[in-house]
Amino acid sequence: MLNWAFRQWLFQPARLLLTMVVFAGVLALAMLFDGIRIGLVEDIREFPASLQADLVALKTGNNYFAMGPSSLPLSSLMDVGGVDGVAGVAPLAMAPFILANDGIRTPSMLVAYDTVGKPENFVSGGAPGASGGEMEVAMDSRLAYLNGLETGDRVEILGSELTISGLSLGTSSAFTPYSFVTYESFIKIVGEMAMARQAASPAEEMSLISVLLIDLEEGADIEKVRADLEAAVSEADFFTPSEIGDADANFANRLMGPVLILLSAMTWIITLLTMVVLRHGEVQANLQQFGIQKALGARPLMLGVALAFGGVLIAISALPLALVFARGLAWVMGEWNPLYGSRVWDLAVIGRAFLISLVAAIAGSILVWRKLARIEPTVVFKR
Repeated sequence: MLNWAFRQWLFQPARLLLTMVVFAGVLALAMLFDGIRIGLVEDIREFPASLQADLVALKTGNNYFAMGPSSLPLSSLMDVGGVDGVAGVAPLAMAPFILANDGIRTPSMLVAYDTVGKPENFVSGGAPGASGGEMEVAMDSRLAYLNGLETGDRVEILGSELTISGLSLGTSSAFTPYSFVTYESFIKIVGEMAMARQAASPAEEMSLISVLLIDLEEGADIEKVRADLEAAVSEADFFTPSEIGDADANFANRLMGPVLILLSAMTWIITLLTMVVLRHGEVQANLQQFGIQKALGARPLMLGVALAFGGVLIAISALPLALVFARGLAWVMGEWNPLYGSRVWDLAVIGRAFLISLVAAIAGSILVWRKLARIEPTVVFKR
């Protein structure tokens, strides 16, 4: 019976191909929206979670890396370095800016690093360095692509002209894609801003430290050192990089999650119903052939299994095509706005697509089973 069901669909290649294409199309659309939701959150998590440090210090009351402002006094650098178990500490400075190029304005985040904190992976070029006295910036590759920029181009950031030294990977975010400069360049960029601000308000100190990256001595108890740091440095809270990444991702989930989850869920439901209706129509069109098998002695239970088996074959066959379609839709999305990366090949997205396609194919197949179980053989042969 199963072999017969398999051969039945092979003998109708045009109908099988059309069903597979439609299945793949609706699956791909659902995978795109689900991939956008996952991509947005994971992109925000990726860079802070990848910071090369055992602990990260942020201003007290702030547990976000780029989702909220953080500034620490210069004295915190010495205070943290003096705690037992700390092997090294490196500062990061962060300043939001608007990247404007060819009429496109993109909110971004400038990160200044000393010894650690720069991106590790590049599409082209590399980290900023000495280049004939010119100031350089490494820019997130998606941010650069959105603005039509390449390695070697000149770009204005916070009123200063910089040369793009490289395009980085793993530094994107739909809210604040990152760019990177050395501390030396950062001080030149914000020096005039700092002097003007202090002249306007002498009592106000403009800190050049937003984040501290802390390395611990080998074998040190991270929880004990964290407790000692919190006791010694009251103006800072201390987190692991993964905790910081999770905090930023949770912020994005609270901000955009409900809308994206609703949109994704509605798309999956529409996909499920569409596939059920399509499969049901396909079975209805072949009902007479199944009725003939019943007239020849096939039991209703085995007919139901054959119907479900035929649906599973189509679902499994359509899934690879859906992955290709989804990847194509993600590419189109990336061309429109590369900051919204759709992770359509994420295992969770593929798993949901596989489950939905199986459920839809089986449900659409067995909806007519009761009708088939009651059909009279004489009626089948008359048709």
